[in-house]
Amino acid sequence: MSLLRRSLTAKLLAAFAAAVLVSIGLVAMLTNRRTAAEFESYLSMRQWMAVTHQAELAGEAYRQTGSWDDVALIFEGLAVEGIGRAVVADPSGRIVVDSGREWLGRPAGDLPLGSGVPVLDQGRVLGTFYLLARPPEAGRLAWRPITPAPRAPMWQPMWQMGPMMEQMMGQGFGPAELALAQASPPLAEAERGFLQRVNQSIALAAVGATVLALAIGGLLARRIVRPLRDLTRVAGRIAHGHLDERIGVTSGAGGEDEIGQLAHAFNQMAESLERTEQARRYLVADVAHELRTPLTVIGGTVQAMRDGVLPPDAPNLATIQEEVDALVHLVADLRDLSLGDAGRFSLDRGTVELAPLLEQTAAAFRTEAAGRHVTLAVELSPDLPPLVADEARLAQVIRNLLTNALRHTPAGGRITLRAACPEMRIADSRSQIAEGGRPDGPRAGTSRGLVEVQVIDTGEGIASEHLPHVFERFYRADPSRARSSGGMGLGLAIAQQIVRAHGGEIDAASAGPGQGATFTVRLPMPPPAS
Repeated sequence: MSLLRRSLTAKLLAAFAAAVLVSIGLVAMLTNRRTAAEFESYLSMRQWMAVTHQAELAGEAYRQTGSWDDVALIFEGLAVEGIGRAVVADPSGRIVVDSGREWLGRPAGDLPLGSGVPVLDQGRVLGTFYLLARPPEAGRLAWRPITPAPRAPMWQPMWQMGPMMEQMMGQGFGPAELALAQASPPLAEAERGFLQRVNQSIALAAVGATVLALAIGGLLARRIVRPLRDLTRVAGRIAHGHLDERIGVTSGAGGEDEIGQLAHAFNQMAESLERTEQARRYLVADVAHELRTPLTVIGGTVQAMRDGVLPPDAPNLATIQEEVDALVHLVADLRDLSLGDAGRFSLDRGTVELAPLLEQTAAAFRTEAAGRHVTLAVELSPDLPPLVADEARLAQVIRNLLTNALRHTPAGGRITLRAACPEMRIADSRSQIAEGGRPDGPRAGTSRGLVEVQVIDTGEGIASEHLPHVFERFYRADPSRARSSGGMGLGLAIAQQIVRAHGGEIDAASAGPGQGATFTVRLPMPPPAS
């Protein structure tokens, strides 16, 4: 019982065995009962045809001799053997033939004769023929009348019964054959043996079918359970840190059934866990790398001051302050990323005029751009709508994008800060009506879905293999990870978090190395006032 509770294979096999045993047992029982009933019906029908045949013999004998006494001689053999009794009543109902010689002259209605068969002579009724049989266990005078078959087998159409009866009648039933047919009603020993052999065959077929079904069920259960066992084994391996383990999808055609889908989902989950674990390790390594540089500078400067190598003057203290500011900025960026990942990015929303915000942010970078001999241009659409957003956070996004552009644009290059509403359509439906147009046509309505802010540079560009990863935290295209080639690798990741918190999207595009890059921020417009 403990195995049945723990093993899915045993449960499936037990359920399959129960279903097979119940179904096969029910079929065998119904087949057994139906076979016995139909066989008895067949014997009864055969007996009644024998009675009909004997009635024809009696009619033929009467036509030839003209006396019922001669007819009685034909059936005396039945009475002598004590297994059959033939009785004929004339049209008035008086017994004129009795192979037992006990009922002669008595009224047929006073005797247990059952149903009879008319004795005919060219359509004229000569009398009624009765045939009785006595079971072997009954007394000497206990006779049972033979009655017509109550019904034909359900698979035998009635229109086929006539030819079959004619065939059986044509075979001829003599007194001895008839006596043997009636020797042990309702079933003789031969018939009982036949039914017993039929029942044995049904039982053997049921046992064979059960064994075969259980064998097939065992194979199917094993095929179903095998992927689940593999899944359990691989899950245990993953739980112990082996995140590269995968389960082979072998169930169904191409793994399209439910177990195959489960295996696919499990493999996807394992891949996601592996990527998450890898990202966690990279995050720890990147944070350690970013912390190590300023801490090394601070520790080395302080130690040099303590040893008297460096004086504790303003320039050295400014170096320490610069590295402390870098650490504070890193911690703040990490906090912003964690809040964004948790969906708790705080936004102080308000009405923001986008054009002044972009002008002020660009103005803060003009001095640095001029020092790098880079042209910084601002191109703003004159009809930029106000946005409902966090002004400080939007300014942080633009600063991060401009800082990134300045870092990767060489001297003589150009950076363009552009803002427009590319999906804006003509909204003055009254002018359309005046011109005969329809206000609900393709030019009607405002449909100002998005505002696009772009930072376009003519710098070194982004290679295609790096383009999908530019918004990943701590990612840098330079494998040496030198601080001179980029910041801490968090600016673009934070910008993406801020834009998504506003319900917008940000993406990067580049034609390749040396072709510059374009960063596009799409922000949703507020619905128009009613």
